[in-house]
Amino acid sequence: MLPRLGTNHLALLIALAEAGSVAAAGTRLGITQSAASHRLREAERRLNAPLVRRSSTGVTLTEEGERLHAFAERFLRELSRLEQDIESVRLDGRSLVRLGQATYSRFHWIPAFRDFLEKRDPSLSFDLSGSATARPLGSLQDGIVDVSAVFGRPTSSRRFKWHWLASDPMVAVMAPDHRLAAAPHVDSSLLAEERLFTYPFASDPGFEWETLVGRPTTPYRSVTSLPTPEAAIDLLRAGYGVALFSRWAIRPELADGTLIARPLGPEGLSLDWWAVTRADDPPDSPSSRMVAVWLDWVEYAQRGFATLSFEAATGVSREPEA
Repeated sequence: MLPRLGTNHLALLIALAEAGSVAAAGTRLGITQSAASHRLREAERRLNAPLVRRSSTGVTLTEEGERLHAFAERFLRELSRLEQDIESVRLDGRSLVRLGQATYSRFHWIPAFRDFLEKRDPSLSFDLSGSATARPLGSLQDGIVDVSAVFGRPTSSRRFKWHWLASDPMVAVMAPDHRLAAAPHVDSSLLAEERLFTYPFASDPGFEWETLVGRPTTPYRSVTSLPTPEAAIDLLRAGYGVALFSRWAIRPELADGTLIARPLGPEGLSLDWWAVTRADDPPDSPSSRMVAVWLDWVEYAQRGFATLSFEAATGVSREPEA
């Protein structure tokens, strides 16, 4: 059975939710108030259900309208991306794969990976989505991205397929002249007197900073959650404290000597990173092929080819955590 509503009705619901009145929604869509009202009445007639509540101050969506609105946002966003993907293939013959990266908005690894992809599978291209940093799996489920790089442990959801990439050490990061710079490792006892910047673990369940370094016997001097890794990096360079990072995320600063890293605890601590796709993506889909290239890139680095080395670009070890 064909749907009763068209994309014009879905677009109107989005505009109504954002604008709060039929007139304003019509203006957003470039149609008259009369045309917007007619479109709304038509949608309600086709569904035999009220989609808005009308009042002297405007309109609000009913429960049915809210459900359609949530669907409309996902559907139209995905349709727009699909249209762009198809146009991209038509223009340059390559399939576009949208990549997301959890936690860190740092992309210094992109040039090395792009060069490797160009050589390994020139039929693919990729774009990055910043929204996936905070919602890597949600963005994957909603179709905002096709592949997400995620650290931690695989979930039990059958919606996703997890491909292990590498194991990366978590480290305490500081300026070279910091008082802890000479320490062989750091833990909660050494960090208790420090100003601790917690990006991003305050918002990652199971990986909060106290989970990583332990609860101190005395309260921490200062714990500050920062919105971006760059904010933490600038403060660390200025000698204002210590932060916890995956080592690959601060690879450029380690390479140029502006920051140094120390292991967490005498044995160190590593987290696994995964490339995650939707479970129903077929093996020959662009997203699956992109993951295959990503895994090859890691394997390429493991064999010691430095020119296109994943490890050189990221500092991530291919060896799994014991």
